[in-house]
Amino acid sequence: MNPPRLLHESKKHGKENFAFSVYHSLVPRLIRSFPFHWHDEIEITFIKSGSALFTISSRKIAAKEGDILIANAKYPHSVEQLGTSPADFFSVLFNPELLINPALDPANLARIQDIISGGTVFPEEIPRGTPLNQRLLPWLSELIENRRRSYGDFQLGVMGCLFMIFQVLSSHALKAGRAVREFRVEFSKIQPAVDAVINHYEQKISVTDAARACCLSESHFMKLFKRITGKSFNEFLIEHRLNMAAKMLRDTGDRIIAIAGSSGFDNQSYFCRMFLRYYGMTPGEYRKMNRSRPPAKVPAKDEGKAQETPDAAKTAPEPEEKTAPLLKD
Repeated sequence: MNPPRLLHESKKHGKENFAFSVYHSLVPRLIRSFPFHWHDEIEITFIKSGSALFTISSRKIAAKEGDILIANAKYPHSVEQLGTSPADFFSVLFNPELLINPALDPANLARIQDIISGGTVFPEEIPRGTPLNQRLLPWLSELIENRRRSYGDFQLGVMGCLFMIFQVLSSHALKAGRAVREFRVEFSKIQPAVDAVINHYEQKISVTDAARACCLSESHFMKLFKRITGKSFNEFLIEHRLNMAAKMLRDTGDRIIAIAGSSGFDNQSYFCRMFLRYYGMTPGEYRKMNRSRPPAKVPAKDEGKAQETPDAAKTAPEPEEKTAPLLKD
């Protein structure tokens, strides 16, 4: 077959002229993992409860309740369940170009441009209780609590919070390290294959197709892919297909046989076996459980407690109340 057209994560976060979204993830109830991907937005994640294993470029971070993580723009990143621990977290995505305004003085515009170009980056891990974490949390809480109003009467609030987050973080910005730059070069070698999985998982994609798209021999491709992602290409592909199937089970009334085909599985029996192995339940059981799940709670801005709001998965922006890189209601 001809290899599919390969792009980086094609999902648009937010709206055409307002690249901002908030995603809510429940691991493993709604997703078990989200594979390596990258996008043009900065992604700031707040761990509400539990723990999960994040990989940002080559760095693995066992994040726990209260931690804040940052995947800088165009940085490959992924998340997966840490052991048997569940996790509940929110991810705020925004394109730093949103902050460019001719009213800003040249020095501040240069700081924003340096982040956009990747010359400087924000810290990837901000542990709970640290001064930087405590300074960021009120602004992140505002964005999370008001996420369903982000494209309406809270849009000015979104911009204010983003400017304050950028102001706080910019004083802690670092020069991009050599190790990260080298990893991004290595990742770029397998990036066409990763992009094919993220954007075209429903198609037939063989190891041969993936290696050819990366201009590598099959043997070299398989070794490199495993070294960078920690998974074989087929494991990576199947896991992503199962996550997309789980999303369809939650969000549609389609028959299971149709969902199997739409997520790239030709054989329903094989799909059901793999789903059971991955999620620990059948597709039908998974659908029944997630149609009756209780509402989630999010941190209140003033005391870190909770307000009742409907929850969402990591696959759709909450402001738009719909589902759809990482990496969702």
